[in-house]
Amino acid sequence: MIGAISPMEIRIHLPRPLLTIGIVVAVILYATGIVKIQWPGSEVRGDALGGEHPATVITDARRDINREQVTQAVLLKREEILRYNLSVLERAALITKSPEDIRNLNDARAILLSIIQERDQSEKLLLLSLEQLWEAEGTAYRTEGVIGDRVLLWPVSPTLGLSATFEDAEYEKLFKFPHHAIDIPTEQGTEVRSPAGGIVTKISMNGLGYSSIVLEHDGGLQTIYGHVTDATVLQGATVRAGEVIGHTGGQPGTMGAGLMTTGPHLHFAVRKDGVLVDPMKYLPQRAIRQ
Repeated sequence: MIGAISPMEIRIHLPRPLLTIGIVVAVILYATGIVKIQWPGSEVRGDALGGEHPATVITDARRDINREQVTQAVLLKREEILRYNLSVLERAALITKSPEDIRNLNDARAILLSIIQERDQSEKLLLLSLEQLWEAEGTAYRTEGVIGDRVLLWPVSPTLGLSATFEDAEYEKLFKFPHHAIDIPTEQGTEVRSPAGGIVTKISMNGLGYSSIVLEHDGGLQTIYGHVTDATVLQGATVRAGEVIGHTGGQPGTMGAGLMTTGPHLHFAVRKDGVLVDPMKYLPQRAIRQ
């Protein structure tokens, strides 16, 4: 237990562990050539169908999908390790208040943020490759495929984790009814992005009351966005994955927040064939801090 370890022992056992982990992971990946993350210059091309033979597009898309899946797996493992070390460093810095432990804590936070940003970019590239593959194969956007059910992007980045999960017991205890969604804490006014291509079927703007946006997707999926301050799309519009559809709210007493909120966040719900289901089933895996 950390409470039983002296400040000197903490510094001995935690000599910048995140830097060591980062170097080891980087060396392994570089030496083996398993993953080469190239964001702006990625091989994924937005004009992949512009004149290329469908067979070539399919081959390229499948290669890109495999690459991004490996990237996602590696980044997920790194994120899990870093989140664990971050919790250790937070406790160490609180106990010792030493400059070295505080510096280690700040390094950990910076590295974690960088990994989260890389995962966000990788998720976008993965979905782009899937759309290219489906278009080349002449199939519609669907909820089962080469990555199973996880076909939605995060509408906002879960950098701060989740403040309420699907059917969260604490939420039900506080508000006296079930929570059939997830709550993603984020700054007021954060851009909300469509997690997949779809159609805007409903926009409800209710002043200081609860405001929401609803999107319909292929495969019997429907996504709902609650406590939004505005909508940047029109009802009936067709949107692409990653397109901004509005901005988050949730701060009590602000536009769109309604009465059932305790702070800025996005209420994100998913219906499958008309039934509310856990959104986490359809989102890329993340090392969520709760």
